[in-house]
Amino acid sequence: MSTVPISSPRTQASALVEQLRRDIVAGVLPPGGKLKISDLAATYGAGVIPTREALARLSSSGLVVAEDQRGFRVAPVSLDELQDLGALRRTLETRALVESMSQGDIEWETRLIAAHHRMSRLDMRTQHGEAGFAEDWDAAHVEFHLALLGACRSPWLMQFVRMLGEQMNRYRHLSTRADQADTRDIATEHTTLLEAALARDADRACMLLCDHFSRTEADAREALSRL
Repeated sequence: MSTVPISSPRTQASALVEQLRRDIVAGVLPPGGKLKISDLAATYGAGVIPTREALARLSSSGLVVAEDQRGFRVAPVSLDELQDLGALRRTLETRALVESMSQGDIEWETRLIAAHHRMSRLDMRTQHGEAGFAEDWDAAHVEFHLALLGACRSPWLMQFVRMLGEQMNRYRHLSTRADQADTRDIATEHTTLLEAALARDADRACMLLCDHFSRTEADAREALSRL
């Protein structure tokens, strides 16, 4: 199989998908905002054709909405969607967490501890203090939550978990705009969740995970009420 040159439209589109995905999730490209292909191509230094292909790919993930004859928009956010996503995520992730704890071995524990350690060593906020999370901490945070579920043996369950997680990440970033977001001790929330998982205390771990999600959803609802 021949390799695709780095300058090819396909490679540009693949790289642009990830850049656009990060900026949509982080709110750099605001919910409901028009995505003009020529402007995006200039901003991201890509061609028009790769940009159109990247937006088409993202529309299949639900992050972008394709409008007939009108181009593309960032998918909107809403209280109803937040409630729906939150309920589904709690249901599926607690199920995956219980299976992961029951199946996890010493290698799972090692990866989980390492993921938590990395996350705890990074600054959660950017140095400039603007709303949102620091990019490296945010990536480590996602990895920690996936590590919790890392021993779950259901590929379909994990696929749905990742899909819901990506959609909820938009609301998680939005939640940092709420006043009460700064009163949370998120580091302690993660540490107690880690301890419960390592102790194989399924009831406590699931309770802590649901509480962790619910706090974020409450902050996101507060932020949404101001939009």
